[in-house]
Amino acid sequence: MSMTAMSIPQKPVASTQLLATAAPLSFRATSRDRSGSTLGVLIDASGAPQHLVIEAGGEEGTWMLSSALPTGHASFLLYESAANVLRGGNLSEDGSISFYGARYTIEPSLDGNTRTAKVSGSV
Repeated sequence: MSMTAMSIPQKPVASTQLLATAAPLSFRATSRDRSGSTLGVLIDASGAPQHLVIEAGGEEGTWMLSSALPTGHASFLLYESAANVLRGGNLSEDGSISFYGARYTIEPSLDGNTRTAKVSGSV
């Protein structure tokens, strides 16, 4: 299954590799959504952005970070809350991300022409 720039799966999964890669990164605000919430990218120590993409694997794909945007993939901007969960969370057995006592999933969304990744969670 190939995740093209046009397809947005409903429930891509996180991995321990994603969380380990995200942990040392910083969040850089780049824009706002229609309601004024902050959107941005994760950057490494040199300031280079890391592209959040959905890679083939599993039923709905797997989230991954890449220093170069893979051919045929779309990059997702992160809500700041999603960036915080990715950088500070731990993968739970059910595939959710445990962060400060709550469990979250990272969900893709489309706001006009902007692909975003937001958190959805429960306590």
